[in-house]
Amino acid sequence: MEFDSGSVRRLRSKESVAFHCQRCGDCCRHLRKQAMVESLDGYRIVQYLRTHGHPDMDLGEFYAVYTTPVILLGLYPIFMVETEGPEDACVFLKDGACSIYPARMRVCRLYPFTVDTGERGQDFIWYLCLERPFHRANGTVRVKDWFRQNFSKEDRAFVKRESTTVPQIGRLLQGMEEEQLRIAHREICMLRYLLFEVDEPFLPQYDRNTEERLRRLQRLRDA
Repeated sequence: MEFDSGSVRRLRSKESVAFHCQRCGDCCRHLRKQAMVESLDGYRIVQYLRTHGHPDMDLGEFYAVYTTPVILLGLYPIFMVETEGPEDACVFLKDGACSIYPARMRVCRLYPFTVDTGERGQDFIWYLCLERPFHRANGTVRVKDWFRQNFSKEDRAFVKRESTTVPQIGRLLQGMEEEQLRIAHREICMLRYLLFEVDEPFLPQYDRNTEERLRRLQRLRDA
């Protein structure tokens, strides 16, 4: 993943950053097509919604109701959290607070930081987001402490897997004809986002789906 150098600043793990969440909800507003819902996010949110008032929720309904599809770089389908109202607030922002807080998306849990996979033996690289300078006073947080609290082993494994599979899929999509892309997008949406049993562990399903997704896209490209 590449970040705009004007939107982030690279950090050292032992560095301390001025930050204190005031629970004002400002970072949950003005988010139209800005906050990505990853497949692990969708899986966790549906689990949460099923036990909090939506017992029949499934992944298909979740993505249809709570997200907006976007084609990244004209090739790769992703989903952004749906927004509403004149402030384009996150659809999960209710009465000034996150209504799915325990299952909130990774982009939300890590804010005001983000992460990329490392290089030359380094597992991850940490960054400070600069575009939305909220809450930068009345407290400090140490980078490694924040990620220890908010970036679980499952998250780390998922990000590592994505860093390998997303470029593979991107290469397969390059040069496809319009009809091939239409079929490819359908396969990606099914196998990356929808075909998960939310009462079973996520990562083994992700691995199976990824293997099948790559196989189908390669077959489509070779057709």
